[in-house]
Amino acid sequence: MLLEMNAIPEFVKCLTYKDVDTQLSAARAIGNFAMDSYGRQKLFESKAMAPLVAQLEAKDENGKDAIEPRRAAILAIGKCASDRSSAVELCDIGALSKLLSLMDTHWKQLGQAAEDAVERLLQKSQSAKLWLRGEVDFEDRTSDGWFDMGVGRPYTSLTDLQKETINTNREVLLADASQDNRLKQLVEEVKGECASLGLTQIILDKRDIASTDIKKKCVVKIAEILSQRLGGSILYDKYMDFGYSTEIQRCKQLRKSNVVWVGDLKKAGCRHRAFLFKYLCDLVLPYLCRLERTKIERGAHVGHAWNVVKFFGDVDQEGQQKTYTVDLMHNVGSLYENGTDFNPADEWAAKYQVKEERNATIFLTSHPEEGCVSLHFAGMKLNHGFLVFSSRSLIALKSLFVYLMELFIVTIHQA
Repeated sequence: MLLEMNAIPEFVKCLTYKDVDTQLSAARAIGNFAMDSYGRQKLFESKAMAPLVAQLEAKDENGKDAIEPRRAAILAIGKCASDRSSAVELCDIGALSKLLSLMDTHWKQLGQAAEDAVERLLQKSQSAKLWLRGEVDFEDRTSDGWFDMGVGRPYTSLTDLQKETINTNREVLLADASQDNRLKQLVEEVKGECASLGLTQIILDKRDIASTDIKKKCVVKIAEILSQRLGGSILYDKYMDFGYSTEIQRCKQLRKSNVVWVGDLKKAGCRHRAFLFKYLCDLVLPYLCRLERTKIERGAHVGHAWNVVKFFGDVDQEGQQKTYTVDLMHNVGSLYENGTDFNPADEWAAKYQVKEERNATIFLTSHPEEGCVSLHFAGMKLNHGFLVFSSRSLIALKSLFVYLMELFIVTIHQA
């Protein structure tokens, strides 16, 4: 009845009053409106999200923190987050960041409520979940508008990211076939190839050996198509030679933005391939693919990501679900078993998943007879005037410069 009378704006206005009881009643009313999809849609259309987020910092008439109105606003946000459009908007206008700060507050009644609201937001906003958790799980089904802003920066809305001036910062990846025609063509190609392999809705619902075999073939086919589209494969030990930075800059210039449309890419690394693979799998093989990203924020493996797939009914001798890491870069299409309590993991699964930055050991050796010193750093050998890599290990350019300067000074002293 109140919804039909267009009462939402009046309740939103009450959120701004200084009286705590009025704030509390208004926030609770908005939470009640959000109990069903019709009410949430009305709240969304009435632009009630921003005032609700502002209520997370509610004050009383004396300027003190108003705890109960804040808690009511948190609960209302949690209910609004049941719809994807509302969840995405709430994250974009700062709800996620404010709720994360409230999770650590000393007010227990706010902390738990904020934690629950964050979980609800992440269930509907896969972009926010990837930013916060570094993973998008099997049941997290992505859709058009999904983006990856990388690591090491505050969460920012896609609209604001697209407005940023082109710079050298890590690119933002966007998957949106409704705008990206090349991505749309890729989606149609993938759907057609999987259909030719026998993939149907009936096969998707089955859990027998025959249906699992078809799904595995589809995963391999998607990996092959994706690899061919993004520059092909490269040997594991040669990955550092697989340069694609020029291609990234080309795509940025093409859209006049730091946001790279994945359909524009013609050459890409693990992060880009894993992002696109998750998007494609969610369209044709829903709930079977997971994306994981390393927590490394600097160095050669920053932002490295990979995909894990599973097939319902594909279990070990004890009935535990098997999962596989998908190789999109080297032995393209290979599925490396991650292991269970009964079966050991494939050694290549750990190699492909560079989860943590490896600790480095430094050795400095003097060579008086040659008038120089040598520096060994995590598999790298650095001699005066020469640089030799004995593994995939690299150090950041800044650190390398520091070591070179130290080396130069020590060499002079030795001479």
